[in-house]
Amino acid sequence: MNRPIFIFLVGLMFLSFGSQASWEQLWNKQVDTVIVDQNLLDGTTRLFATEKATGDLYQYEGTPSEWTKVGGKSKSVVSTGEDLYLLRLDGKVVFRYLGPGNRWKSVYTETSTVPFLTLIGGGNKLYATKVIDGDIWEFTGSNFKQLYGSGKYVAGGCKGCWDNSLGFVYRIEAGGTKVYRYPKGYGGDSTKWVEIGEPAGSIYAGSSPQSVFATEPVEEDSGGDIWRYKDGTTWEEIGGPGKMFAVDVIGKATNMGPETLYGLSGDGKQIWRWVGQPEEWTQIDTSQLNKPLQAIYAGGGKLYAVASGGRLWEYSP
Repeated sequence: MNRPIFIFLVGLMFLSFGSQASWEQLWNKQVDTVIVDQNLLDGTTRLFATEKATGDLYQYEGTPSEWTKVGGKSKSVVSTGEDLYLLRLDGKVVFRYLGPGNRWKSVYTETSTVPFLTLIGGGNKLYATKVIDGDIWEFTGSNFKQLYGSGKYVAGGCKGCWDNSLGFVYRIEAGGTKVYRYPKGYGGDSTKWVEIGEPAGSIYAGSSPQSVFATEPVEEDSGGDIWRYKDGTTWEEIGGPGKMFAVDVIGKATNMGPETLYGLSGDGKQIWRWVGQPEEWTQIDTSQLNKPLQAIYAGGGKLYAVASGGRLWEYSP
C-alpha cells in the first residue's frame, strides 16, 4: 500500500448527499463504549453501551431512552458475531452474556499471574491480549491458546460462522510495518500467519475477506487514506483519510463481496458512506448532530454516532 497523492475525504470526486437525514437520539446519558452485537448466524442485532459516569453496561430495548442495566463496570466488552463477552475488572474472569436480568455465565478464569488486558471479538470467535501490542490468545470454548506474533489486532472474516475453519483474525505487526491474517481455529500454530499487506495504521474487518479495510499509517490524528483488500497482497485505494471507519455486515454470513463502509472525517464533522467503487462516497447529512462527532459504529443496517457531549444517535439509511 504505497502512499499516492489523493483527495481528502471531504473532497472526494463523488460528492452527493443521501436522502434526508433521519437521526434519533437513543439515550440522554453520556456513553463511553458502544457495542453493536450483530449475530452473523441469524442476522439479529442487539445494541449495548456503557455509561460514561459509572462504566455500567446497558442494553437498548428498542425505544429511545429505554435501556436496561445488564452489568457493572468491566475491563472490556466485545461481540464475536454470535455472543457478547465481558472481561472482569481484574482481567481474570471472562463471562458470556445469557440475556436480560443481568444473566452472565463464567466461561474462563485465568490462573496465571498475568491477567488479560482486553478482549477482541469477531468472526464468531473470541480472542484476548495480555500486553499492549503483545501476543494474542484464541478462546477454544474452554481455554485460551497463545498465537505468537506481536502487534494490533482485529477479528472478522466470518463467511461461514457455523464452520470453525472459516473466519480470520488480522494483525498489524508491531511498528505498523506489515499486515498479517490468521485463520481461526488453529490456536497455538504460529505458522498459520500469512502476510497480506504492507504498512497500515488501523484495520476494519467485515464478514468476508473482501470486506477488509486498512488505513495508511500517519502521525496526524486525521488518519491515513483507506484501502480495501482484494487478494494475496493486493489492495486498492478507495478513499481519503478519516478519523475512524465502521463496517456494517447487515446480517451477511457468506462471501458476497464488500459490505457497507462508513467513514468519519478527520475533523469529526462529516460522515460518508462508501458507494462500492474507488473514490465514490455519499455524504450523510449530520446537521442534526452536535459536532465534532466523537465516534461512529454500524451494524444491523443501522449507523450510530456519538455526538459532541457524548450522546448516542441512530441513523436509518
